[in-house]
Amino acid sequence: MRIALLGIAALAAAAVRAGAQDTVNVSVPMAVTFTVTDVARSTSGAPGPVRISFSNASLDGKALRISAQADAASFTPPSGASIPASKVSWSAAGNGGLGISGTLGSSSYAMVFQGNPATPSGHVDLGWTLAAPGSGIRAGVHQLTIRWKIESITP
Repeated sequence: MRIALLGIAALAAAAVRAGAQDTVNVSVPMAVTFTVTDVARSTSGAPGPVRISFSNASLDGKALRISAQADAASFTPPSGASIPASKVSWSAAGNGGLGISGTLGSSSYAMVFQGNPATPSGHVDLGWTLAAPGSGIRAGVHQLTIRWKIESITP
């Protein structure tokens, strides 16, 4: 059984006002796909890893924080049972800050990156994994949108 899952939709290379005088250019992935060939095994996301990068950060000595949250508790299935968003996790490696591994949820944002204070550019590479969805999942495209939160913080 093959199940193609589309996920991560977001901003693409946009200037973001992180605070009153804070600005930064951030580029996030438009999509990650999980092609499931065995519902009893976990599947890595493609492309993998994906990179979120930032540049031209003017944060007045603050640090950049990037977090993610699913827009829904489950993927939208073509029909039948849905896959919980919590089956999606990531590993993270950062440059210019700390990449933070975690699990996706819909009730709160999970941090994926905490930048070093006053760092003008960097990135975080995220390796996405979908845990085994289990039996009862129908073949077809299952979709889930992820919302990114980009903010400047005083660490």
